[in-house]
Amino acid sequence: MKMINRFIAHALFALTLVFSQSGVASADKSTESAKISDAMTLYAQALPMEVNSPKRAELLDQSAEILKKVIESNPQSLDAHRKLMGVYLLKQDYSNGIRTMQDAITLSPEDPKLFITLAFLYEHSGSFEYASAMLDQALALDPNHKLAKEYKIAIKQKIAQRNMDQLHEGKEIEGNPHGQGKSHGQSDPHGKSAELSPIPVEVKK
Repeated sequence: MKMINRFIAHALFALTLVFSQSGVASADKSTESAKISDAMTLYAQALPMEVNSPKRAELLDQSAEILKKVIESNPQSLDAHRKLMGVYLLKQDYSNGIRTMQDAITLSPEDPKLFITLAFLYEHSGSFEYASAMLDQALALDPNHKLAKEYKIAIKQKIAQRNMDQLHEGKEIEGNPHGQGKSHGQSDPHGKSAELSPIPVEVKK
């Protein structure tokens, strides 16, 4: 399981940060490309730093601001959306990453890689069912996509394990005469998805 998750994480970074779909065909595009390159330079500087490093947070904030300005100037820039999602992923800002990826999907709704990336963000927000739904979308576009198939298996296993954990927690609560422990009405055991309320993106047919 850990090996699959590491493979998925590395593959998603490659898919979102390496494969650029923007070309330089004009002065405006050249300027946009230069700004995206500047943002990625800041990203690369932050990448090896400690997670809690103030300098790392500062570099990622600067990178995000550059990319948001690119998108403001050119909302159709799929490359900027992909790179901004990568910055949010490194910041562990999954809610903004999800919104950015949803916008990217509206620009390229036939790209299964974008749905796989969105699944990754949903998973890390604790929303496993949404992640599974996005992988279904990816497989609807490309039924033989190896990464989507393997990731789908991993997510199903996580859902099964979570449900088993919740079942055990429920039994412990019922057997506790003082009513201590987690209540059945408590939010998701990962503590992340309750306030996110993500909305899955549907493929237009």
